[in-house]
Amino acid sequence: MTTIYRLENPLGLLFLLIPIFVIIIFFLNKKIFKRGASISGVSDITSKKPSFKIIGYNFSIILLFIGMSLMAFSLSKPQSGIKKERYITQGIDIMIVLDVSGSMLIKDSLISPTRIDIAKSIISGFIDKRKGDRIGLVIFESTSMVKCPATLNHSLLKGIISKIYIDPNKRSSTAIGLGLASGINRLLKLTDNKSNSSKIIILVTDGANNTGEISPEAATNMAVSENIKVYTVGIGQDEEIDMELLEDIAKKTNAKFFYAKTSVELGNAFNEIDRLEKVEMESIEFARFNNIGYNVAMLGIILLAIGIFLNSLFFRRL
Repeated sequence: MTTIYRLENPLGLLFLLIPIFVIIIFFLNKKIFKRGASISGVSDITSKKPSFKIIGYNFSIILLFIGMSLMAFSLSKPQSGIKKERYITQGIDIMIVLDVSGSMLIKDSLISPTRIDIAKSIISGFIDKRKGDRIGLVIFESTSMVKCPATLNHSLLKGIISKIYIDPNKRSSTAIGLGLASGINRLLKLTDNKSNSSKIIILVTDGANNTGEISPEAATNMAVSENIKVYTVGIGQDEEIDMELLEDIAKKTNAKFFYAKTSVELGNAFNEIDRLEKVEMESIEFARFNNIGYNVAMLGIILLAIGIFLNSLFFRRL
């Protein structure tokens, strides 16, 4: 919901030519068509610094000009309003399944952040692009945990992602199958979305499956039977990643595998997923406007009155 402004009568802006014309005539009359009484000399009354009355006189002229301008502007009928957007079509449901094993604390170069910090940053940027989608988060190491069910509250989700912490002193294994199965189960609980084809998983890992009660093959078969796509993203050094497994998961679920050795490549991977799973969102805009021309005109009248008062009584000049 945003505040917007518009002019109901844009042609009313032409009335601004009136105060502009008046101020031009004023300066022409003062600088070129000079009027006044002739005197023998002013050497004895000249001053290097402008007096308080001269400053006040010029200030009153500025008030007169601003007042006339605001009154003229009010004739364009300015309006302020509140704009709302309501999305009609449903987005897709996404579960991000993120590896939080100890190896995610590795830095792939001396100057780069850790793998988990890079992943958190890229995923948050991806979430910002998915307006209208419900997105959730599952993390896994030797076990898995649902950190956030699929939600439209993206700010909440990004806050949870930013607080993900991996204990550097804890040794942990990687249960890819268990993490994937947890993500699938969370998507299947979204019964208000009957179409599993609009449900996807993004699996991010830097290792190979070496523990867990559910094998990656079993979890993949579950995704295939439910028609859920699983995009797999391997990050880090290629010798650490089970490329064959991740490629197989993506291929069987009619998705795609990405290998990202750097933060740029990881960002490109999520950008392509964003493009592949783009859903056109039809929106209807509602706007309610209030006329503010009266307020503008009243302000102009007040400034004009103050300018006339100062110019006529306090700072009147010959």
